[in-house]
Amino acid sequence: MQDSGHTGPMADCPICTDNAAAEEGADPWFVARLETGYVRLAPNQYFRGSVFFVARQCVKEVFDLDASHRDHHLAEMAEVAAAVNEAFQPRKLNIESLGNGVPHLHWWITPRYETDPRPKGPIWEDLDFLRVLWGEGGRPSAEEFASLQGSLLGALRSRSVTIELARSVSP
Repeated sequence: MQDSGHTGPMADCPICTDNAAAEEGADPWFVARLETGYVRLAPNQYFRGSVFFVARQCVKEVFDLDASHRDHHLAEMAEVAAAVNEAFQPRKLNIESLGNGVPHLHWWITPRYETDPRPKGPIWEDLDFLRVLWGEGGRPSAEEFASLQGSLLGALRSRSVTIELARSVSP
């Protein structure tokens, strides 16, 4: 297995587990590994094109990364967001680093559309979204997943990022 860039991976960290699964080809939501993080489609596609950009290093906060790595990580995160924007053409993107439940640095990149049930409110005020999230719903079909993944990977390839590893797009 290649070095996945972790500093002190926590055995009980679900994101470290997902990163290891991505390295082994066993993460079903994996799209690409960049130099500082992993791009994953969110399992919940209530907001079509929702993506996580997950740090390779197991740190809690962006300021826990050394300065040069932090700058590179933030630049990659911005490029991932630009790829999401290009691939899915939302009205607006919401970009958040939360981590209250899983304190491993990760970014929620959530496309917002005029057709959203609450297009001007935060996703956390949409009770239908929360029900889907808490119930582990909103999963795309295999065909939808392949379409989302292909669109996102194509957009990532047009950005100024180094894709070190990518999941092959299903025909």
